[in-house]
Formats: sequence, C-alpha cells, structure tokens
Amino acid sequence: MSSEPKRTARHLNEPWCQELRAASAPVTRAQLAANAGMSKAKVQEILGGHLRPSMDDIARLADALNYPKLRLLALAGYLEGLSNLLTYLDQIEEQAERMEHSAKRLPGDPLSGATRIANSALSEGNFEVAMRPVFLGSGQRRRHYADRVMLRPLHDGPISESARARVEAALYDELAWFGAGFTRGWEHGTHSLTINVPRFVALRRGTGSPLRGAPRSVAVIGGHWAGSADVASFLGHAFDYDYSHVAFVASRAFSRLTHYYNDSFRDRDRLEVARTYVEGSDLGRLRVWAADTGDSETVASIIATSAKRKSPLVIHLRPTDDLLEWTAHARRARHHTPQSAGEDLRALHEARARTDQALRPVEHKTLVLPAPLPQGARITSSGEVIDAPDAFFDTWASLAEHALKQMHARFALPFRLTTALQRLNDSKSQV
Repeated sequence: MSSEPKRTARHLNEPWCQELRAASAPVTRAQLAANAGMSKAKVQEILGGHLRPSMDDIARLADALNYPKLRLLALAGYLEGLSNLLTYLDQIEEQAERMEHSAKRLPGDPLSGATRIANSALSEGNFEVAMRPVFLGSGQRRRHYADRVMLRPLHDGPISESARARVEAALYDELAWFGAGFTRGWEHGTHSLTINVPRFVALRRGTGSPLRGAPRSVAVIGGHWAGSADVASFLGHAFDYDYSHVAFVASRAFSRLTHYYNDSFRDRDRLEVARTYVEGSDLGRLRVWAADTGDSETVASIIATSAKRKSPLVIHLRPTDDLLEWTAHARRARHHTPQSAGEDLRALHEARARTDQALRPVEHKTLVLPAPLPQGARITSSGEVIDAPDAFFDTWASLAEHALKQMHARFALPFRLTTALQRLNDSKSQV
C-alpha cells in the first residue's frame, strides 16, 4: 500500500512566513481565518510554509493582525526595494537622533536631565544647587514622576526678574531639550528658583520587547489636565513602545521653550510634529504619542486625515464639565491665560465641541474616555483652586488601564491583555 509523500514546507524559513507566524502567535488559526475572511485550511497552508500568499492574501492577513501591509508585501517580494527603504528610514531616524545629541552635547536619557541641568547651573558659579525627586500617586501606582533642581543664589537677597531671565538664558538648551521649566509660583522677590524636569512623561525609547498584536501607533489626545501625556506614557510601558509628547518633541527639534503660552511658533511647531506622526504611522517606529487639545482642535483635524488607515488608533480623553470648570480657574490662577475664568471656561467648552466634531471621520478607530475631576481637587467658595496631584495621577493610571481593556475588547486586538496590564503596573520598569 503506497502512502502519500510528506509535503515539504518550502516557504517556512522565508522572512514573510516567519513574520506572519510570529505576528499570529497570540491568536488561533480559526480566529485569524475569521478575521481575515479566509478559510482555516488556507491560513494553515500559508503559516505552515506550504503556500505562498498572493498580494490580496497578505493584505487580508495584515489587516487581521494589525500589521503593516507594506512590510509584509516587501518581505514577500511583491514590492521590490521597499524593504531596503524601510530599513533606511529606521536608520535615518536613529542617525538623526544621534546627530542631535552630538550637536547639542546633550544626552537623550531622561534620567540624566536633572543632572545635566544641575551641572550647567553649577558651572555658572553663582548658585547653590540641590536636587530632589518628586513622586506622584498612591499605593502600587506611586511613581517617580519628575525631578526638581533648586537654585539658591550665593549672594543674599531676593532674585530679580532680570536674574531669573539670565538663568533661563544660560540653561536655554538644557531646558528645551528636556522639556523642563521653572515651577509655578515663582514671583519677583523670591530667594530661590526651582526647575521641574519631567521624568515619567519624558521622551523615551522602548526597551526592544514590543507587545505583539498591539496597535502600531496610538495617539492619546485630551484637554488640559485630562492626562494625555501620562496615559500615553503608561500605555508606552504596557506595549514597550517608544513614547513621546508632541510638545516635548517640538521643543527639542526646534530648540524652543514650551512654557511661553504666547509664543507665536509654539502651536505651529507642535502641529508639525503631530502631522509627521500621523503621516508616518504606517512606516515609523512603534509609538504611543500624546497631544493636547485644550485650546484647539487642530491636532484632531490632522489625525482625522488618517480615516482610511488603521493607524493611528486614537484615545480621546474628553474632559468632563467639572474638570473644565476647575481647569478654567486653575489656568487663570497660574497665569496660563489672560482671560477671566468665565471667559476661559466658555473657550474650553468650545474647544471640546470642536474636537468632538473634528474626530468624527475617525470615530470608528477612536476610544472616547471621560476624563473626570479627581476627588480632592476643587474650587472653594472664595474661588481658591485646590489641587490634588496624587489623585490626578491615580485617575490617569485608571484611565490607562481602562483604555487597554477597551482597546482589547472593542477592536478585538490580539495582544495579551494580562501582559499589557502587568507591564503597565510594573513600577520597577518605570523608575
């Protein structure tokens, strides 16, 4: 009795097959077949290396796995030369960052930011310098959030506005590079200066172990104090992706300080970065990025141009009415706006409505999460603004967890939710 000869999996070791097998590891063959609109038998043939997929097969599988089509098509030889181009784009991005570091003589590691700023202040020879960490959150959510560099003049007496300006000029490159700035509450006549250096929301790269099946690019947008930067940073840890905020990237790329709210170039620079991230979401690095929409819906309008593409997936942290009211009073108290609290509140409501409208073309790939005012933060009867930093940070951590669970459920993404949540809550990886 003759037996049928064993078939050879002649495509098994080809790059496209290896990539497909790795990308599909979190899902069953039946799930992949259903999501791709293909038969289970055909999917098994392709992943087993017995059948070379057509261009249409690759497009269907890439969509089902949320994997870049162009990369798979290039690996399968359908787009000659494109794989070299993609490699080249990654190299250019890496080289550009190294060149910037070298040109500015500034490191890119956020952990070195406070040290670099303190060292530069010491080199001026006019200050005593001290550093201390700032932690936010409670319980397991407590994180090393920022560093403070405190400068006290060696001479006696208060610091004048001109003296503060000279310090800023001397540290301009460092402040712009690390997204740092003088803390609120500085006024003419104080005896020291304090510089806040971001840490948890500082720009960073992934460690090299991205979570399979997660969206390739995620944009987290939200109003003032809605937590877009913090939620995006949490998600960056969960997916082990690059993390960035368009404000910090713009500050670094264009060498401008971020805390001048009346700077005519400020919004333009940020929108330029956002446009780059949206247009390059299919080809760039795996990234979670944040942008503010408190004053303008323009970033949302830029994201809306990606309506026909899967990336970026959008998380809209939509501020609730009570958060908007608190924000208006806080912005007025901290001189973030020249308007009265009432005028600013109307402007914030209008900005939220315009953002809602701008996101309609991409509502099929947008999660809308209400961003509430945390307990403890309030406005007193006399109009005083009471802050609650730990409660705000806990709220943002909860929003990040909620975003992961909804992304996994609503969009049927094949990433391992338990792994993502474990990474998000792993404080050791976020120190």
